[in-house]
This record gives sequence, structure tokens and C-alpha cells, in this order.
Amino acid sequence: MNTTAPTTTRTVRLDRYGSPTGLRQRTADLPVPADDQVVIRVRAAGINRGDGLAIAGLPYAARLSYGLTRPKRPVPGTDVAGTVVSVGADVTAWRPGDDVLGWAVGAFAEHAVAAASSLLAKPDGLTFEEAAAIPTAAVTALQALRAGGIDTARRVLVLGASGGVGSFVVQLAAAAGAGVTGVCSTRNVELVRSFGADRVVDYTSDDVAELRGYDLVVDLVGQIPLARARRIAERGGSYIVVGGGKARTLTGMRRFAAAAVLSPFVPQRLRPLFATPRREDLATVLSHVADGSVRPSVEAAYDLRDAADAVDFVHRGKARGKVVLVP
Repeated sequence: MNTTAPTTTRTVRLDRYGSPTGLRQRTADLPVPADDQVVIRVRAAGINRGDGLAIAGLPYAARLSYGLTRPKRPVPGTDVAGTVVSVGADVTAWRPGDDVLGWAVGAFAEHAVAAASSLLAKPDGLTFEEAAAIPTAAVTALQALRAGGIDTARRVLVLGASGGVGSFVVQLAAAAGAGVTGVCSTRNVELVRSFGADRVVDYTSDDVAELRGYDLVVDLVGQIPLARARRIAERGGSYIVVGGGKARTLTGMRRFAAAAVLSPFVPQRLRPLFATPRREDLATVLSHVADGSVRPSVEAAYDLRDAADAVDFVHRGKARGKVVLVP
């Protein structure tokens, strides 16, 4: 039997900005961890709409950090669940064989490097696919609710309640004791109700902008002009803009800017949210997973070779809950 340790790994690589069809499978050298890093055997990688934006190099201003003419990090993906295979010299928190989840560099691969401080132990009750669905989406949901004052909110409205982030917003708001209304399309009504929404509004048949009286609105889709949408929140209520609607050039950034500019002049508190990966927030989400109040919803697990199709599916806003890649 051949017991030689592998020296190469499969990756999905992007050599130039464009559509997900530009993703190609490649073989690369097995990564070597820096002193404060670990190498993970990826069991599942979560896909976020932000991955599609990074692949497209949008908005253009973001290329100042992505890379001006081509990606600095050609292997996409950040959300990861897997097993530690090697650790850097300064790492004491993890050892080979530990199952973890968190954020990595180049998660769309068989192996990825992660800072030891960006990981947490995978709960035993979660599959790797479920674990990979959590980091960015759930932390974004938690930060959006905190920004809107979930501790005092009695009525919460979630626009885009059936998507990856929305599924967590509904569950976390319900866990906080708020009455939750979720907005989605007809085919997702029962799914959103299963997340814990007290009421579900079908945007294909109801005018969502006519809803009123919410302490907190979390907008994940950006389809209603802010000048009209902000009235959904009551006076003194919060309207949190997460993401930027259609992911084209600077559209999302304009909506963020509009919220910040308009907020001082209206009776609602409009706030754009730029979510930040925080290990302590991920730990908070996992505490809800442990008590059963939150459970990741994974619609599909794609093979790594089908990464282009998977990213395109998520980028077009078609996913119900989360979609993951399985190397």
C-alpha cells in the first residue's frame, strides 16, 4: 500500500476577471503553513455572492485590494470546513486531525491555508457541508441584527429571507424573541416559515413597500428605492442595507452611500452594513447551533469540478439557503 503523503492538491483557479466560466481546475503544490497558520484538508467550501463579485472584479474600486489587472489570489473562496493536516511552528490551538470551520485563503480547493485565529472547532452535530455554510453568511446576519438593535426590536422584517444570509437573519431574530416577517417568492414561502418566520410575504403578489410598523428592517436584496423602502421601518426604527442589490459596477456602493447620506434627514435610522469576519461572532452563532435555535440550510453541494456552475447559481441570487463545494 502506498502511504506517501500527497505533495499536490486540486484547486479551482481564476487567471483573469470575468464570469465564473473562467474558473479552471488546476493542480498546485500542497500549501505550506506560515508560523501562525494551518493547512486544512477542505471537506466543504461555502459559496457567497461576494465570491462572484471577486471573480468579476466588481465593483471596480475593489480591485485596489483584489488586484488591479488580475486577481492577486487566483484561487477563490474563503468559507471552509475541513480537517487540519499541518500546523505552523507557533500554532498551539490546533493539531492534525482536528475538524474546524472558519475562514481560509483559497477555499475552492482540496487544501487551503488559514490563520489559526480564524478557525473554530466544528460542532459534532454538523456535517462538513452545513459547517461550511455558516461563517460569512451567519456572521453577516448577526452583525446586521446587532446594527439594527435586535435586543430591543419587537418586529423584524427580512427582505430576501430565503437566501444564504436571510436564512440566518430569520433564525437569529426569532432566537432573540422578535416577531419575524420574511419576504420571498412563492416557491420559498414554506421554507422561510420553517426558518421560524411568524409571517411570510410573497413579493410576487404583495407590494412590500406598503408594509409598515417594523422596528428593524434587514434589506438583503436592494430592489426597492430607499426613499420609499425606509418607510417600512417605523419612526425611530432601523433600516439596515446589507449587500447592494444587483451586483453591477458601483450599484451596491451607491446604495450604501445613499443610506448614509439620507439617514440624518429622515425619522428612520438608515445604516449600510459592511460585514467583517469575526471569530467571536462566529462563536456566538455556533452557540445558537448548539442550542438548536439555528441550523444551516444547504440547498446543494456541488463537486469542485462544477465550481463555475455553482458560483453562477449563487451569484444570480437563485439559491435557497446556502450552496457549497465539495472537493
